[in-house]
Amino acid sequence: MAKTLFLLGTGFIGGSVLNALLEDKKDQYTISALCRDPKKADKLKELGVRPVQGELASDELIAKEAAEADIIMHIATADDLPSVQSILKGLAKRSSSKAPAVYIHTSGTGVLTVPTRPTDVVFTDKDPKTLDEQIPDDAPHREVDLAIKKAVESKELNAKVSIILPPCIYGIGTGPFNKISIQCPLWIREAIREGKLISHGPDRTWNNIHIHNLVTGYLTLLSHLEQTSSPPPLYVFAETGVHRWGDIADVLDKELKQRKLISGDRVVDPEGSTDTETGTQSRATAEWLREWGWKVKDLPSLAESLPHEIDFMRETGAI
Repeated sequence: MAKTLFLLGTGFIGGSVLNALLEDKKDQYTISALCRDPKKADKLKELGVRPVQGELASDELIAKEAAEADIIMHIATADDLPSVQSILKGLAKRSSSKAPAVYIHTSGTGVLTVPTRPTDVVFTDKDPKTLDEQIPDDAPHREVDLAIKKAVESKELNAKVSIILPPCIYGIGTGPFNKISIQCPLWIREAIREGKLISHGPDRTWNNIHIHNLVTGYLTLLSHLEQTSSPPPLYVFAETGVHRWGDIADVLDKELKQRKLISGDRVVDPEGSTDTETGTQSRATAEWLREWGWKVKDLPSLAESLPHEIDFMRETGAI
């Protein structure tokens, strides 16, 4: 019998995960997805997905769906506390006669950017104690992560819960709607708006991951949570590479000038940018996924992928 899966978020990440579920695991799951746009709801129906008409603020609706679903995947945003509280409320009400649900929440390694640490500091998901000790409560995404942590520790949820924390994501998505990421596209748009590239925090480093490998990371985590009878790790990183922001600035400056999208001289900003979410410092190692058999494909690097992404953004009117 197919399990029921409730998905919040059908954008760049969520849409790509949805596509993989429909392509490879269609017989295993009956999928529903939160959706407020009637046109997108029609597209979801075409794909065999039940649209749940509502938005992230639809408290009772989300709580009801979460209480009834076998699997909940929140991939809409890392920072919407009300929708997470609705899910937690639903899981607390889930009948004890039912098997524990699976709940995967999406955060991000932006949580590691505060305070700015040396480039050789690398966190691991197998050391949650250090994460909890060193990440301040006001770090990005942390308010939501802490709400989930508190609910898990209360033991009131009939669910197995993990938070997946992707780094800088790149590549072209495979979902039905948005197909581009956030960080580098924001940086590209900033450069075009300013007429020149601003190299934020050029000496700082981040991890990265191609969207295709991130999708298999989600599916690896999902498979583990479905199979395990032990409490799963709360934090699960997903990374396959690392970049220095200055090296990525070199690529963007060259590619944008070749396409005559910018012409000005590059400007160096030694600090990170909150507008583009680039130039900060964040390093982590995805030990759990690799231990669980995560199959990482040999895909283009972030630097290799950027020319194609710029062209895709031009072709689709994103720039």
